[in-house]
Amino acid sequence: MSTFTTAADDAVALRKSRVNAIRAKARALFDAGTPGIHIASSIGNATDQLVCDFVAEALASHNPGERRHIADSAAVVAVGGTGRGDLAPYSDVDLLFLDGGAASSNFRSAVNLVVQSCWDAKLKLGHAVRTVGECVAMARQDPQIATAVLEARLLWGSQPLFEKLRQRFQRRVVRSRLRAYVDACIEARSHDWTDGRPAMQELEPNIKSSLGGLRDAHLVRWIGGGVFSVRDTDSLRLAGALTRDEARQLKAGYEFLTRVRIDLHLAAGQPTEILTRDEQLRIAEDRGVAESAGQRSVERFMQEYFQHSSNIAQITQRFVARHRPRSIVAVSRSFIVAHRADRYLRVTGNFVDVGERDLPRVCRSLESILRLYKSAALYGVVPTQRVAEAITAAVKDLQQTPSAEAAELFMDILGCTRHLGPVLRSMYATRLLDVLIPAFTHARCLLQFNQYHHYTVDEHTLRTIEAVTSYDDDDGPIGAAYRSIRHKELLHLALLLHDLGKGFEEDHSDVGKVLAEETARRLSLTKHQTHQLAFLVHKHLEMSLLAFRRDISDPKLLVEFGHQVGSPETLRMLYVLTAADITAVGPGVWTDWKGELLADLYDRVLLILSGKHFSYHEKERMRQIKRHVARSVVPTDDDLDAESWQRWVDKQLAGFSAYYLTCTAPELIAADLDVIQNLDPDEFSVTVLNEEETGTCEYCVITKNPALVPGCFHKIVGVLTAKRLEILSADINTASGGVIVDRFRVIDHDYEGSVPQLRFDEVRDAMKEVICGTTSVESLFQRYKRFGAENQPEPVSDLPTRVALDAESSDSRTIVDVFAHDRPGLLYAIARTLFELNLSVDLAKIATHFDQVVDVFYITELDGQKVTDGSRLQEIRETLEQRLLEFEQQEHRVFVQ
Repeated sequence: MSTFTTAADDAVALRKSRVNAIRAKARALFDAGTPGIHIASSIGNATDQLVCDFVAEALASHNPGERRHIADSAAVVAVGGTGRGDLAPYSDVDLLFLDGGAASSNFRSAVNLVVQSCWDAKLKLGHAVRTVGECVAMARQDPQIATAVLEARLLWGSQPLFEKLRQRFQRRVVRSRLRAYVDACIEARSHDWTDGRPAMQELEPNIKSSLGGLRDAHLVRWIGGGVFSVRDTDSLRLAGALTRDEARQLKAGYEFLTRVRIDLHLAAGQPTEILTRDEQLRIAEDRGVAESAGQRSVERFMQEYFQHSSNIAQITQRFVARHRPRSIVAVSRSFIVAHRADRYLRVTGNFVDVGERDLPRVCRSLESILRLYKSAALYGVVPTQRVAEAITAAVKDLQQTPSAEAAELFMDILGCTRHLGPVLRSMYATRLLDVLIPAFTHARCLLQFNQYHHYTVDEHTLRTIEAVTSYDDDDGPIGAAYRSIRHKELLHLALLLHDLGKGFEEDHSDVGKVLAEETARRLSLTKHQTHQLAFLVHKHLEMSLLAFRRDISDPKLLVEFGHQVGSPETLRMLYVLTAADITAVGPGVWTDWKGELLADLYDRVLLILSGKHFSYHEKERMRQIKRHVARSVVPTDDDLDAESWQRWVDKQLAGFSAYYLTCTAPELIAADLDVIQNLDPDEFSVTVLNEEETGTCEYCVITKNPALVPGCFHKIVGVLTAKRLEILSADINTASGGVIVDRFRVIDHDYEGSVPQLRFDEVRDAMKEVICGTTSVESLFQRYKRFGAENQPEPVSDLPTRVALDAESSDSRTIVDVFAHDRPGLLYAIARTLFELNLSVDLAKIATHFDQVVDVFYITELDGQKVTDGSRLQEIRETLEQRLLEFEQQEHRVFVQ
């Protein structure tokens, strides 16, 4: 090895060691409890020195005169985050190499060496080599370049050249086109948003780009730098751009987020900005955040996070609204279209404003403020930022118990539909909503630490209002139900209250009922309204539970639920509330399948409550289904006349449950019947439907051999599990005469993209072997030992494993609910245990919510009798609980004895 190679390697190692030393110092400062902003500043200062040393190294081969010449005609400028000097341990280093033209060739050669040194040191570099003219021209076109140059700070080189850039940038990019510059800054920020608006309080936020993240605070700097020529928080306060309280909250929030960001970088050993659930748990534990009644430590930590991010977001939005320049045309148009409303109000464009002289009068009482919001709701506008700030300042001095007039005004506002969402968001932002519903304060920034909800409780609640008011334009059953509700104000109030019971030790539905009754008293609701409101809040989960986890063709279940609800109006409210609640959980949670099940349940119960006899409705549906099936299936016997054929169809369908006939598409029933009529008594059919659009496959097993029925369910589940297929859903239907139609929707993780036919044949053959008894499930598990070998992630949610038995809801069957953490082989463990308990599974509903499964089984004894004996029910529950415990404790999660 040459001396030159050794020296080069030593230089690279030295550069790496200097970067590692910067990060090690950051770790030591962090562990010592140093504020995040001070750590970021320390990293920034050390990085500045490192870059300057790299420049010196790059110019070392030049003589002193050349070095002075290059330094006088070029500059190295820190821009963006590096210019602000608040770097995280693994942040990009943003540099602008400013070429003055007099020593371009030498300078650009040196730049290449500096860039190479940064790469050697494992610094992620964002850099450009430009002239002053190029910088200004590009900044006028690209807001991201403009905001980066705004933060420019000279590291090395020509001060006059840097001043030339700064002055020309201010003159040509900012001052001469201030409105365009500010609009471009706002547009650059909006690139981080989804669906055209910022995502509120995502439960896995991006520290930088999520609403209320560091980028919002940067936006204040960018606009402040343009409008006031100062960027830091204290200077903006002194310039009157921020209030003292806003400056305090902005600095506190920036410090909190900066320290969390540094924590994420140090823990990951790389740049990362997403505060994942695993990191939330780790940081809460590292910080020693204590649990409280009803809240885990991680929930308390994230509530603090969202309090800071909410403050930053609101301050930023107020700052933008106050200081965003408006064109003369916009001001003139606003003045021309403005009109008076309710004496003191001026409605213009999208806002309602109040004259400076009249503003104290409007903000002096709860009633006058609510009159303003009522006008806003009627005209489809919201208060201007100036008015909203005045309301916020006045709220703390308002009477805390609403008068009869205030209560009536609030209910009038809630009765609006078109613009209720934005109006309530404004009332939430000004904290007026907390005066009317004090329980809302507890729900602010309240986290639900699970993988089902996407938003905090307050954000989810406001989204339910936006979802429900959108139904006014819906042309489906939900829209029809919503439009027919006479007292929408009560429904909207129930939505505001439905989750406010979360964060306490007791069940949130029970707490919510109490809160609803207290709110009804505060708002002077009638006894009937109070009862209806409390019912909607207390039972807001009931309809989804029945639709998704129960046999909704069971007459007894429907009658009992209808008895609970009591009236068609309450049913309509509960139906619409349920749909809005699910929709507001997060993107993609509401599906057509859920909509169909809820609509079916709503339709069935509405018929009961509206006076029509349920059995008539059911018989009519059955007749329609049977006619459709008879027309769709072609008889194999040409000698059968139409009447004989209809009798055969009726006989076959009579053996199936009402659930199968009413919850299965007629076309699918016809296809199943077509298979059944062509099967020999000792045969069975296995068909596969591959749905490439969804990445799933459906295996359908049909037989009419009674000898194959016992244990068929658990054997099929065992085959699919042994073959490493993830079972998403199972539709189990057992008819009289030994006919079974079982469908399993699965994902085959062994294949990316299209699943080959060979795989389908392999699974089909294994099913035939196991069902016919030529091989066993246990031998399949031994043959495919890969199953379960991978380490499974720990569950995120902390819900306990639970088995519940219900011998009351169905007249003919006992219902078993299993709540457990999802693991490969879990369904097989349950199915085999039920088989060993000599139980028959007539109907199964399999559902997985992220890492939680809710499996529902309708069971009977092998002779078809319902399980009612207390000791037998206890045996079933205890056996299932024991087997599930054993299953959880097994290393590879394989339930094979």
